[in-house]
Amino acid sequence: MPYKISRANKRPEDFWPETGEENHMRSRVVTMFSIVLIVAFAVSTSMVATAQAPAGGPPAAGAQAPPGGAPGGGGRGGGGGRGGPGMTLTSTAWADGGEIPAKHAGGMAVSPALSWTNVPMAAVEFVLVMNDPEPVQPALSASGDILHWMLAKIPAATTSLAEGAGAANSPLLPAGAVHVQPFRGPGAPAAGPRHHYTLTLYALNAPLDAAALTNRASVMAAMEGKVLARAIFGGRFMQAPAP
Repeated sequence: MPYKISRANKRPEDFWPETGEENHMRSRVVTMFSIVLIVAFAVSTSMVATAQAPAGGPPAAGAQAPPGGAPGGGGRGGGGGRGGPGMTLTSTAWADGGEIPAKHAGGMAVSPALSWTNVPMAAVEFVLVMNDPEPVQPALSASGDILHWMLAKIPAATTSLAEGAGAANSPLLPAGAVHVQPFRGPGAPAAGPRHHYTLTLYALNAPLDAAALTNRASVMAAMEGKVLARAIFGGRFMQAPAP
């Protein structure tokens, strides 16, 4: 006998067979619904991540801080911390790297006025050195040069030296400062090239003992391991040719 489909076993499409166009429309609806679900999921995930991110505060636990520490943090450069400018040495006598005036050169020279800024917080005293690294003295030395000025145990509260403070017994020296080498002016001969003279200010984190102030070598040795920062200021000089 012919097979009959009971009403209980029939599917909807057995009653209303789908046309090709209806089948195509159903596929499009399913595809669009899937796209909507994917977009909604992506948007909700992004909103959750934004809500959890810190706004301008410190990094969350386990997060890595940006290199160099917090912006603007750390105090003053040159040893007082990272992020700020380094210690700076300047003079009103000549521009950094410029020509040294005759007033500050030769046998009767007057030491220049100096000032410095951006000192590390932990500095307890300073050492000032002026030298000419170009002459090779002693002869054939790899590191020899000429020392023109060395002032040690400059108090930490000092931020400048007056013009003429480099004289042997100058009353302009800060209290407690000690001359290892009083100022003597540049004297590069007219026959040779201009020499470059360097003033270096060292900020120390511990005081130097009086026994270390014998000469340049002993001072530099005693400074080892105590230098927080240094600032450099330079100038050039050559004697005028004879008329």
